[in-house]
Amino acid sequence: MDTERRDEQAHRAPVMAFTIMHAAFDTSRSGMVRRLEETLRAELGSGDRLHVERDTVRRGVWSVASACWEWGIAQAAQGITHVVLLNDDAEPCPGFVEAVRRALAARPMHPVCFYSNHETALLAYEQGDAWWTSDDGLVGVTCALPVALARDFLAWERVSLVERPFPGMPDDARLNIWAMAHERPIWHARGLVEHGAPAASLVGNDGHEGRRSLTPVPATREEALAIDWSQGLEAPLHDLVYGRSPIHLLHEVKPEVRERMGLERIVDQLWGEEAPQARAFYGRKR
Repeated sequence: MDTERRDEQAHRAPVMAFTIMHAAFDTSRSGMVRRLEETLRAELGSGDRLHVERDTVRRGVWSVASACWEWGIAQAAQGITHVVLLNDDAEPCPGFVEAVRRALAARPMHPVCFYSNHETALLAYEQGDAWWTSDDGLVGVTCALPVALARDFLAWERVSLVERPFPGMPDDARLNIWAMAHERPIWHARGLVEHGAPAASLVGNDGHEGRRSLTPVPATREEALAIDWSQGLEAPLHDLVYGRSPIHLLHEVKPEVRERMGLERIVDQLWGEEAPQARAFYGRKR
């Protein structure tokens, strides 16, 4: 996409393709995805679209997620500007669709996460900010990319990451690696979704910290639409959420891509003064 078209998209009201990753092989999730689909469909605006990608045969989380992104990208011909990816156990707040539209209008050309499970999210919320940023830490419960970045992400991922045995890396891990490699901060919006099945992870995260939102999800449509998305835009709190994240640029990206992109420099930059110790510590762990 050329600069003129990017500028045009940045000033348009977002038109969104919502796409749900559904583990249809797990019958316990059928009620959750039905409620989620009904909630979203009732709130869709003019031009918005909705798709459920159903995995009936355990084909793997990345297979499902990449199909979701590809479906969203294909909707660009119908005027879609952003792809919003949700897990089937996401529980959006009332007024979710319009709140997401307003948030993306404030940050139209960035990766955005709508699930708040990190301590920095709570600090930002307590000081009245609607945003904070990080180098990593995007969680796949609900996130969004403008179509151009979604296209760039898939194209880069396809040729740059080391192949791992099935099922491979989760979708949000791949997105975080892409963001760090391209020095694109993740913008975390005030949480608009809760995690509906925190104790039933399909990718081994049952015992993972942050399985519930740390900030209160808006209880009413009025509360969601009253969020001032200008708060925190100018000088957001920033964090490297997980100390080990930069090592993934060395372990999971192909050597020739690391060299071409100068990822050794980016890794040291992410760790800062602690780079030598962090390299030694995390380099021993797989």
